[in-house]
Amino acid sequence: MSDFDVRELRNAFGSFMTGVTIVTAVSKSGEKVGFTANSFTSVSMDPPLLLVCPATKLSSYDVFESCDHFAVSILSEDQQDASNIFAGSKGDRFAEVPWHEDEFGTPLIDGAVTHFSCSSYQKVPAGDHLLLIGKVDAFSTSEKLGLGYAKGGYFSLSREHKAEDVTGAAIAQVGSLIEHNDALLLQKTADGYRLPETLMSFGRSSQSSLKDYFSELGIHAQVGQVFSVYEKNNSGYFSAYYRAEASSQCELEDFEFIHFDKLTGADFASSDIESMVSRYVEEKQNGVFRLYIGNEKEGEVR
Repeated sequence: MSDFDVRELRNAFGSFMTGVTIVTAVSKSGEKVGFTANSFTSVSMDPPLLLVCPATKLSSYDVFESCDHFAVSILSEDQQDASNIFAGSKGDRFAEVPWHEDEFGTPLIDGAVTHFSCSSYQKVPAGDHLLLIGKVDAFSTSEKLGLGYAKGGYFSLSREHKAEDVTGAAIAQVGSLIEHNDALLLQKTADGYRLPETLMSFGRSSQSSLKDYFSELGIHAQVGQVFSVYEKNNSGYFSAYYRAEASSQCELEDFEFIHFDKLTGADFASSDIESMVSRYVEEKQNGVFRLYIGNEKEGEVR
């Protein structure tokens, strides 16, 4: 047994950006089972092999350990709900997510980017997981974009492309929702709490300007995806706010980390900041982060 901190090691593994899949099989008695996995990879072209890794603590582990066939559905970027259902639901998951059978009777998730129907090729116990290697018997794919996962949250390429289009426009101000251990960094002002924010630096991108601001404050944080991009009604310019993860809860003058549980009812300097913080906490709890594009009053959450 290593002396690694399990949480830190899991976070380190989680820094690798992956797609999201649902792996399915049918037991000898006909019970359909499935689980969400990002531990998926191609292995070989000749023969055509792929690999998934069910955990030994998985309730359906015995089914996958003994299965003759299984299937992998690579989820599209609009299938976060399906991912969450197969990652955590205890009821009949297949009653909540549309699916159809492949030629072996194995469930395939409707709307997925790609489907692989596999026969079991090799099974290798490896620590607390099973290396389940499948021989691809049939597959289908589409031009959809896949759902991404990294650092404990989902992302989508079309959302990132849309954010790049908007943030390449008239961004004048950039800010961040900086989190550490379920607490958010807020700035105390006479008007109420604000998020850490700064004006764009001349000749610098929004992310570069934000990183410069972090350096000035002495904050060690990794900048993530765009969370909100919206127009300020009084100026006509846009503000962009990014998610970020701090390495520690540093002590800063006029700033403090406030735990999510204490944010409800806090005094914020403006309604748009209050709304953004509220949405962040809710989406953090649900495990699905989205992108808001609009103005201070109304817009679209993608």
